Amino acid sequence: MGAGMDEKTRRFLPAWDPVVRFLHWWNAAAMAAMVALGIVFKVCMSTEPGGGPGPASKLVSLHAAVGLLLGAGVMARVVWLFIGSETARLGDMLPFSPRNRKVFADTVRFYLRGFRGEPPLYLAHNSFAGAAYIGFFVLAAVQVATGSSMLGLPGDLRHKSLAFYVHGVVFLLLLLYIAVHLAAVFIHEITEKRGIVSAMIHGEKTFTDDESEAVIEAHPFVRKGEFDERED
Repeated sequence: MGAGMDEKTRRFLPAWDPVVRFLHWWNAAAMAAMVALGIVFKVCMSTEPGGGPGPASKLVSLHAAVGLLLGAGVMARVVWLFIGSETARLGDMLPFSPRNRKVFADTVRFYLRGFRGEPPLYLAHNSFAGAAYIGFFVLAAVQVATGSSMLGLPGDLRHKSLAFYVHGVVFLLLLLYIAVHLAAVFIHEITEKRGIVSAMIHGEKTFTDDESEAVIEAHPFVRKGEFDERED
């Protein structure tokens, strides 16, 4: 590789604790299963207008079991918002502090420039996306609650209930969230070059020397020597 910006030393700083990473992939897997089962359920349900025995009714138990797993994961993550590590907490997600408000404003400007120029600098959560994360927790909770409320209802009553309608609407909103989330992760992975995706596996994001100093100054719990220096 020739001389240039790409040869700068990259420092690995701890961003995500093991609980955050585990719950992230737990909820991602549960959501993927829920979406797949939801689509299959809707297709099969269209062939069972009377709600009698058939493929759709056989999927209800599996769909409900996965929904409960998602609910458990979301509940655990919400608890971890208040008792977890600094980067796992609610205060790191939302623009409450001056530092997070700056990240929020820098992200808005970055988007308005068409993802050109200097990307926002932050260690873990981007506070602009924080509201979307909280929105996901709310939507997932509503989905689990409405799904649970329909368990045991006969098919004809279930399909006519308000809970069934809300469940369907929230399902579409969750699909929209997933699409936007994946697009945003892709954009920030490419433009920031800090290893967002891999950090959700091993816990560390990469920063240049200058970025590292700014991040360490903003986050006193990150000390020099707590990360490895590696060359790209």
